[in-house]
Amino acid sequence: MATAQAPALPLPVARRRLIHPRNLVWYTVLIGMSVITVFPFAWILLTSLKGPNDLIFSVPPQFLPNDLTLNNYAKVWDVLPIPSFFLNSIVVSILVVVLNVVVASLAAYPLAKLRFRGRDTIFYLLLATLIVPAQLTYIPSFVLAVNVFHYLASAFNIFLLRQAFRAVPNDLLDAARIDGANEARIWWNIMLPIVRPSLAAVAIFTFVVSWNDFLWPSLMLHTRETMTLPVGLAALQGFFSSDFRSIAAGVTMTVVPILIFFIAVQRYFVRGLAGAIKG
Repeated sequence: MATAQAPALPLPVARRRLIHPRNLVWYTVLIGMSVITVFPFAWILLTSLKGPNDLIFSVPPQFLPNDLTLNNYAKVWDVLPIPSFFLNSIVVSILVVVLNVVVASLAAYPLAKLRFRGRDTIFYLLLATLIVPAQLTYIPSFVLAVNVFHYLASAFNIFLLRQAFRAVPNDLLDAARIDGANEARIWWNIMLPIVRPSLAAVAIFTFVVSWNDFLWPSLMLHTRETMTLPVGLAALQGFFSSDFRSIAAGVTMTVVPILIFFIAVQRYFVRGLAGAIKG
């Protein structure tokens, strides 16, 4: 007696998408863009490991070092106070993150949940500052920091947190007001815990930007004891003006810690951005 065979189940949607030719083209493009993005860092890393007999500028270029060595890192470590620069970068970045998160959230909350005349105008003016190159603001910001105080929050962080605050239901805030909570307590006890993923995204983004910042710290930090890593390692151009291997080692020392940090916390960054965009 012949038995009827069950029809073959279709492939899962995800698997069908993977084998689709159109997706194959997109993956090829993404892989190509990834290679282009990673190549400069890979070149600097390999250059920092090259010995004196390895060529840096040659045709065709020599990618892999034949004389693998860590002497370039030892040179930089002996000439410059790298531990002091590293500690200064950590302290400055943490302070910038804390102040940015607090001030940006304080600015974003009324722009998202309070009603007052000119609220939208203020918000759009803040957005307009995003199109102004940061380099144009350094001199007036320096004068402001010397005479008054430096600004503590970026327009991007305010925008991100405003969008996250907008996603919080107004009924929750109204219930808190009925129970007698003032706006400061609502901001601290209700709003901030709800938007923690977005706060994490702001903190991560601010930490990365502050760690890599060069122009502003170079204006404000003039002694070697207070210099951050990017500012301190700029001295390599004087000590090793022709030793590109040591310069590459110094650049690698700056990039690797923040790269490891971002890889470790990138899932929180993506989650926070997704929550803010939904708002």
